[in-house]
Amino acid sequence: MKIAYGTYAMPTVPLEEAFPALADIGYDGVEIFIGPKHVGAMPDQMDTARRRKLRDLLRADNLGLPALMLIGSIYQPSPEDHQANLEQMRVCAQLARDLGANEPPVLAMGFGGRSDEWDSIKDHMVELLHDCADVAEEEDFILAGEAHHGAAVDRSERIVWLLDTVNHPRIRFHFDIVHLFLAGEPIEEAVKTLVPYTAHTHITDTRLHDDGTLELVLLGQGDLDGTTYVRAMYEAGWDDFITLEVSAMVWSQEDYDPMAAARFCYETLSTAFEQAGVPRG
Repeated sequence: MKIAYGTYAMPTVPLEEAFPALADIGYDGVEIFIGPKHVGAMPDQMDTARRRKLRDLLRADNLGLPALMLIGSIYQPSPEDHQANLEQMRVCAQLARDLGANEPPVLAMGFGGRSDEWDSIKDHMVELLHDCADVAEEEDFILAGEAHHGAAVDRSERIVWLLDTVNHPRIRFHFDIVHLFLAGEPIEEAVKTLVPYTAHTHITDTRLHDDGTLELVLLGQGDLDGTTYVRAMYEAGWDDFITLEVSAMVWSQEDYDPMAAARFCYETLSTAFEQAGVPRG
């Protein structure tokens, strides 16, 4: 397995600076976030020359590109917003190719909705995902939907139902273990259940408080057992990237240092690899 870092954690750092910095830290890959609040992180801010330069930087630094992470959510009640999602996917699939992603490129996006809406929206979500699958076939990409604490898709049972119901090879799972941990699922059980559906990963951390509140923190600052997770993923047959994510709860703080966060997360996860006895590569 390999270690990647998501540029969602680096809202003020241009990609041209992020890539070599992450390579110097030791990362094997980078997931690129697509969103308007991050500097130079929208497709229309990347003309042909810049795309070529970014691709060359990734190659020079020997960084893989496991996925593009798209802003927004798959569940959209509005037909207009759903169509905007589909167009964003088309544009980002081409961007991923221009940047040298593996074929077919993976686009990651949250499933969306609220947990208490699940029963009322799950059938509509299936319909929306079928539309996404049609576009993914046309544009030759994989869409990986992410479960999230508090969202409509927030536990293994719902993930399995949704993906089995859609039943399309272009629609896969974006597996962030912290959200299943927050659902109360043992790490080993969640991994065993969900790896067969997974096209992309995230790992972050959370600190749970006695009053029932929680905060998302840098990996190694909370309650998630990263070593158990890495070992479980390896034993389940995952042989691709584990991608570190830093929540907006962290990077929106005034004293946030994006490079210090990237170094801290790398040290935590690489130590987990060593403790789990899992080889890199």
